[in-house]
Amino acid sequence: MKLLRVFPMIAVVLALGLVAVPAMAQAPVHIVQTGCDTLSVNPPLVHVTFGVINLGPIPVCSIHLIPIPSGSSPPDSCRIIQCSNAPGWHCDLTPDGGALWTIDPAQQVGCIMTGQKHEPFDVVLDPLFCCYQVLYDDGGGNIFFTDVVCFECQKPVAAKNMTWGQLKSIYH
Repeated sequence: MKLLRVFPMIAVVLALGLVAVPAMAQAPVHIVQTGCDTLSVNPPLVHVTFGVINLGPIPVCSIHLIPIPSGSSPPDSCRIIQCSNAPGWHCDLTPDGGALWTIDPAQQVGCIMTGQKHEPFDVVLDPLFCCYQVLYDDGGGNIFFTDVVCFECQKPVAAKNMTWGQLKSIYH
């Protein structure tokens, strides 16, 4: 008898879980890293390019990247050193080492609407791996979604300047 009362509650909880998981798995906005170029080895500077995809119903009109401190890195690591103005957007560096992109009202591009991807956004940063809290807001300045993005670049390998004869002698 008790089993018959408990079973409907379990079924309801499972059904709600099946509905909630796909909704949480589908983030309305994504940052997708599209490239990484090493600018220098010492200090390690990299140029990262990315795109922003809006899959949700709210237009994306500004993007905030806020560095997430890492336990093993110095406090000033993961600072964005430079950011560029994507077409129709304007970028400013922020005092916390992050960056803020806003739409440029003088341009015709406007916000990133539902189903659109906008690129290229880019940053220059110093470590080869950095994570940022991302805040997205609508045209009224209201933050409607937060996320975390990590940019990762392959570690550059130093090369020695050698002649073919010196290289060949290593293997003979």
